[in-house]
Amino acid sequence: MTLHDLHLPHFSQPLGGSLPGMKPGERILLLGPSGSGKTTLFKVIAGFTDPEKGRIDPGDQQVAMLLQNPFHQIIMQTVRDELHFPLRNAGIPPDEAKTAADRIADILGIASLMNRDTATLSFGEIQLVMIAATCLTPADIVLLDEPTSHLDPPAVRACYRCAELLSAEGKTVCISSQTPDEYEHVDTVWILNDGVLTACLSKEVFAANYRSYGILLDRELIQERLKSFTGAK
Repeated sequence: MTLHDLHLPHFSQPLGGSLPGMKPGERILLLGPSGSGKTTLFKVIAGFTDPEKGRIDPGDQQVAMLLQNPFHQIIMQTVRDELHFPLRNAGIPPDEAKTAADRIADILGIASLMNRDTATLSFGEIQLVMIAATCLTPADIVLLDEPTSHLDPPAVRACYRCAELLSAEGKTVCISSQTPDEYEHVDTVWILNDGVLTACLSKEVFAANYRSYGILLDRELIQERLKSFTGAK
């Protein structure tokens, strides 16, 4: 996937260079504050939004994307049908589709929801269902837009377990988040600010240098806020 003088919509500066790290099997964490352009970048890569300037060339790669609001993607009435839909749509035989859907449902802890009406699910349950459906969509690049924002720690780990499995199949997985602690689950970290890709770092380099980008891990942020409340130095 290559960029040609790409400017994201609503941002005046170019994104910067070529998209690095979009290699088969790569797991990427896209970090940036709210409004930095994470969702916009994903929509441009997926072809849902045109860039302000320039163009993106995905080559022959297919892209699947989980939207930030999973309710905007529900198609079927039951969870089982929702998970089977992308597989049937791709012509996967029913037995193979069932095996794949059951496997990812077990990983994400939603096997007990398979016969539920999607209208009866909580936001967190819908989030897990749509993570599963997106991961089951045949694609070379899988984009998950803040999939962990409404999940508890076990579910967050399960989400990244799915990313690991997709990576093992040779797919590129890019996950956007405002939680830098999630770098532990990926290979590469991209940092986006005001529509500009300011850094593309290996997991190890990010772990050693994240503070230089003005980033604090959750435990450090909590400590800073506690100090501000108590007046401790």
